[in-house]
Amino acid sequence: MDEKEVETQNNTLTIEISNEISSETKDDIFDNIKEPRKEIEKHKKSIDRIFVSQYMDDTSTYNEVYGSDDYVVTYSKEDKSFLGWSVKNNGPQQPDVYFKADQIEDLNLRLGTLLSKKILSLYGYNKHWLIDLNSDRTNNERFLKLKQPVDCEKNIYQFFSNDAIGFLPNDLIQVSVRNRKIYKYCLKDRPINTVLWEYSQINDIEIPESLYGQVKNLRCTICRTKLFLIVKGCKTTILQFDLLKMNLERQYIANANSLSSMVVMNTNQTLLAYYCFIFSMKNGMLISYENYGEEPVEFITLKNNSERLVMNCYSNVHKLIDPYQAYDEIDISNDFNKTSVITKLNRKIFIDNGNVCVRNGSDENKLQQLSNEVIYRNSIYTSSVFKIIQSMFKEIIDRADIKKVASPDDKIKLKNRDLYEYILRPNDIYDEISFEHNDIISCCIPFPHILSYKLLNNQDLIIISMEAIEIFALLDKGFKNRYFWKNNDWNDIYKKFEKDRNSIYDINFVNEHYKPLIGRILKYEFNDSKHSIPLPNFMGQNTNHRKTIAEDVISDNLVSSKFGIEMLKIAIKENCDSVVRPIINNTIESIQNYSVNSMTFISLNLPKLCDDYPDYIIKYISYTSIILSPFCDNIRNSKNTSIHSYTNIYIKESHMDKNVFKAISSIYKWLIQHLRIKEEIQTVSFIVPFPQICVYQDDSKKNDHENHVNENNDHENENNDPENCDFNNNDYESHASKNNDHENHETENDDYENQDSKNNDHENRETGKNHDIKSKIITILILILKKMITGLKIIMMIPKSNSIWNEFLYKSKSILFCNIDSNHFYNWWNFAAIIDFKWETFGRVYYYLIWLFYTIFYVCYSLASTLELSDFYFKLLFIISIIFGSTFLIFEIRQILWNYEIYFNDIWNLFDVGAYLLPIITSIIWLINKSQPLWLMAISIILLSFKFLLFFRVIESFGIYFAIIIGVAKRVFPFLVLLFFIVLGYAQAFFIVLKSNITNDGSDNLFNWFPTSLLAVYKLITGDSGSLSSFTYRENPTMTVLLVTFTFFTVIYLMNLFIGLLNLAIGDYNKKEEYLLQKAKIIMEIELFYMLPWQRNNKKWFPNWIYYDLPVTEARKLINAIDNEQTVFNYPPIISEELRNLVVLTDDNNKLENKIDQTKEELKQQMEFIMKNIGVEKDNEEEQDSEEQEQENKLEKQMEQTKEELPKQHVGLKQQMDKHALQMDKLALQMDKLNQQMENIMELLLKRN
Repeated sequence: MDEKEVETQNNTLTIEISNEISSETKDDIFDNIKEPRKEIEKHKKSIDRIFVSQYMDDTSTYNEVYGSDDYVVTYSKEDKSFLGWSVKNNGPQQPDVYFKADQIEDLNLRLGTLLSKKILSLYGYNKHWLIDLNSDRTNNERFLKLKQPVDCEKNIYQFFSNDAIGFLPNDLIQVSVRNRKIYKYCLKDRPINTVLWEYSQINDIEIPESLYGQVKNLRCTICRTKLFLIVKGCKTTILQFDLLKMNLERQYIANANSLSSMVVMNTNQTLLAYYCFIFSMKNGMLISYENYGEEPVEFITLKNNSERLVMNCYSNVHKLIDPYQAYDEIDISNDFNKTSVITKLNRKIFIDNGNVCVRNGSDENKLQQLSNEVIYRNSIYTSSVFKIIQSMFKEIIDRADIKKVASPDDKIKLKNRDLYEYILRPNDIYDEISFEHNDIISCCIPFPHILSYKLLNNQDLIIISMEAIEIFALLDKGFKNRYFWKNNDWNDIYKKFEKDRNSIYDINFVNEHYKPLIGRILKYEFNDSKHSIPLPNFMGQNTNHRKTIAEDVISDNLVSSKFGIEMLKIAIKENCDSVVRPIINNTIESIQNYSVNSMTFISLNLPKLCDDYPDYIIKYISYTSIILSPFCDNIRNSKNTSIHSYTNIYIKESHMDKNVFKAISSIYKWLIQHLRIKEEIQTVSFIVPFPQICVYQDDSKKNDHENHVNENNDHENENNDPENCDFNNNDYESHASKNNDHENHETENDDYENQDSKNNDHENRETGKNHDIKSKIITILILILKKMITGLKIIMMIPKSNSIWNEFLYKSKSILFCNIDSNHFYNWWNFAAIIDFKWETFGRVYYYLIWLFYTIFYVCYSLASTLELSDFYFKLLFIISIIFGSTFLIFEIRQILWNYEIYFNDIWNLFDVGAYLLPIITSIIWLINKSQPLWLMAISIILLSFKFLLFFRVIESFGIYFAIIIGVAKRVFPFLVLLFFIVLGYAQAFFIVLKSNITNDGSDNLFNWFPTSLLAVYKLITGDSGSLSSFTYRENPTMTVLLVTFTFFTVIYLMNLFIGLLNLAIGDYNKKEEYLLQKAKIIMEIELFYMLPWQRNNKKWFPNWIYYDLPVTEARKLINAIDNEQTVFNYPPIISEELRNLVVLTDDNNKLENKIDQTKEELKQQMEFIMKNIGVEKDNEEEQDSEEQEQENKLEKQMEQTKEELPKQHVGLKQQMDKHALQMDKLALQMDKLNQQMENIMELLLKRN
């Protein structure tokens, strides 16, 4: 009996094994099996599991490049055997390999199985097996052992998941989150015998040190070429890595408490499912969330390219859901179980009587009918509504003639609502739907000729008119516009209809234009691959309708995540405030749920929002000032006593496979950990809510392309400019006119007046033509100049792209510092974290190198200018100065070419140019003349010294003072201009009054020359009036008046006013944020002008997300200040419940008081219970008790009075003691005087004796 293929009625392909097998097949399949037929029959009767290749039915480029991988393996637990099957669409089907594996014990299917390239990965309990089912191996060689043992513990609740195994097109991947390693094994290097499979490459999973204490629960899974690391914190963060490039692509944030590590994605990598969450892989937004159960299993692509997701719910119940409409579910438990699988292309592979069968999967028509039956919620953006509109379009074009739904004489009742009715009244120019009662119209809406309408179950009315698709909600007393859509083609046809037919219905016009139009709409916007109606054209509506359509989108979480951002882009472009306001408010609210899509949109459009909607961006920046990191679920200890920023987990190539490197690394880590003498403090982690704000575009290729395009455009403009073409024509015309004039001059020589007139005309023409020639020359020069600038930009490698952050730095400070509160509890933390990250990652290395080279330049020029050296050393030092100075000057030129407005707006850049240019000039002069002007040398040294001092700006203790100096100078500059003109006026007045009439006056009168007159007036401001000492006030009354007014108005009034302004300006700029802004601009210059384009594309230096640690005391102070109204914000920051639980201290005293009150209440109740059971005591005992109580009360009052009086008595006694001490001091003085007198008397008596 030959091998055969039987096709059943339901299009099933049954793969049977023939009883007779050729000798060649026996040798290939049943190697080392004594009784193959019996063994296979036993296997077929006891099949427990079916495994399908991960790349089966893969419609991506994988199968095109690497070939088909349609392979199935069946497993028998009873027989402990495997049978491999090649599944093909045509030709007979037969098994490839039979393999008996007695050493395999119970499989742990929770850890997953994987099949690719006929290599099967299986997990047991504390065991892992790799089975190679390729035909080039014998049974003894089928087990593969990796050099790095696979970690697979039994406990699924461990902090780190088991090792994940995956397959790339040419490699096997092993990911060990416990060791933080990724091992790559080349499939071509598989060992033939039982030797260990050597890895070809190792990569490290780098976790920043600040995340060590936060990443406690780390799991991983591999899905084709993507690695997903799942980190459990206060939220669940899913990090998506590309295993081909080993870089982080995107992150997803879910509010999930699941320990699952199962992640699946669809074939074209646009949808991702984790637990009960479905995300878009294009922008990271959450598409839907429905709590169905445990985990997703597989995405299925239907024939119309729509997607379905298989979910494994509780109790092994499998459901098929629409990922865009997750509430539509179908139970497919019979089609998806241990021995039945549905592939990505909706093919069902199952076991039937021991045979592998392949047939069509779920009935797609039935799926569509189920989706169309019921609308579960009040949303118009469902697949059900989409299919209804699609069917309405099909119904319209299926008509022989596209007629209106009713003739002008008809009256159609659409719906009743209480005493009112909705009536459709057709007219010649338009149709009308009115809301009326007893033919009294309350309100109505006109429509330009309705072609079809449909009333939905949720009381919404769909209308397709000649103008557009519209959906209205029929309310109790009126209408609400929910949707309006038409494409550009539709809009053009409708305008043509209005113009050509004056809005009067013409069936010929409709048939001619609208049938093809609807056909195109069904082909593109409403084809079977779509799931929802398109984004509404809200901008074509009036203000109220725009607002209602926007609110309808915002109120639906699923729709707002899909269309909200796109609507906001359009509204911002059109400056539609009525739409921007509610969408931005909704976006801000979604930030609390870590909406990646919303954060990214705000971040990427930050400069435009700052310009057009500053109030809204101020609100966003203020609200998102402190967003808790999704990794953070506890407070941890850190040695970073201030803000410390860091990036996400990333992958880097490992050099640790050698023991030497391992030893050095371990020693280094031990030294870092134990020798850092720093005090540990408690910190809490936050996230900067501006993803991709620091990311640059790939501008290396872009620059080359754009420059090439500009060159071509300039060349084309030069050749195709009509003015340039006219230039040659005008030359020819000018030459021809000259010849004609000459001929006329010869022929009409006798008529003098006529000749004179012609000469005048000739001169006028010559003048006009000369003017044209000059204008053409100027145009050519401008074009040449543009080409020179373009070429210079190419040579100088001027960056054309910029990051959002760098653009944001030059916005108004009212926006930059908008979230700084009145009492500075909040210190610009989000933006300080960005600056800290850039500085610590690359900024400080570049900056200190620049500083070093400048120091060499400074020292060389200073030595050459001040020391007496030989000509050789002079020449050497000046040449070094020219080389370094020219290098620095080139970087300054690059800044000017990049943006001259920004460059010249900063006056300190002029000091930079002077510090580089003047030393170069003086060095060149010395090399030519062997000497240089002393005044030029002195100025050069001063500028070099100032520039050297400016390098200290990055050090905080110095930088704050530089910020004050620079900021105050800018603030008082207008006042200095005013003061200068006052001094100029008085200098001129003194010069006129006091200058000497003698030409060669040899006196020291400073007012004889105007420049020295200016100097003399300046000296008056400083208090030096020596320039007026040679003049008498009586002989020069005018001078006296000028002196009095100048000293009072300028020296006394204006100078004191100037000092006051300086104090105010110092107070404004004596802030840390000014220093940080200054530091940020320095780092920006490093990025743009000292980095190469490929360095600006380094994701480790310019990541999508930045996190930072902050001392918990700072966060606690801020939250307490906000709660107790001790500070004022423009908008108070959003403080999540998780952050409050982590940071805010509980009031222990209140808890104690509550506990005491509760205890008192319990004692009181117990006393009442005892009194009821014991009875009432005698009256006299009560009286005695009352008397005793009164005595006790009196004693207590006396004690309280005594306590109050004691301090007073103490004070009185102290005062008395002080008085007594003074009296004693007086008595002691008197006694001393008496003693002295007695001694004097005794001396006198002795002398007399």
